[in-house]
Amino acid sequence: MGLLSRLLGTEGATRVLLRAHAERARYPQAASALRDLADIEDRHAEWLRTRLLALGGQPPAPGPAAPGGNNQWERAVAALHAAQAKRRRLVEQIAHWDPEEPEMAALLRRIEQEDQGQQPVYEALIMRSDPQSID
Repeated sequence: MGLLSRLLGTEGATRVLLRAHAERARYPQAASALRDLADIEDRHAEWLRTRLLALGGQPPAPGPAAPGGNNQWERAVAALHAAQAKRRRLVEQIAHWDPEEPEMAALLRRIEQEDQGQQPVYEALIMRSDPQSID
């Protein structure tokens, strides 16, 4: 499993899931927020892909995304958990990255900070969703 896979989860499946969740969202504002989150994940993946190619590595192809959740609330909670896991992996990688590659450490730190700034978006999606609803 490569760096990009470890950082972004199952090889880019998170951003695919966010787009799938946006398509199933009941409200336009929720769909818009989910698409925005997916766009951010795409941007992060592209930054990492570009950096890995510059270092001579080969980024993995995105794997299949397994849709989850019976309703918007369950999908939002799953998306939040995936985002939190990504941030944990980023923090671990920042701490362990080779000091001779400060550009990569700076990129990982930038992504982690952007992800931290998106936590309220995930939380708002969860708070505005009904855990008892059925799709």
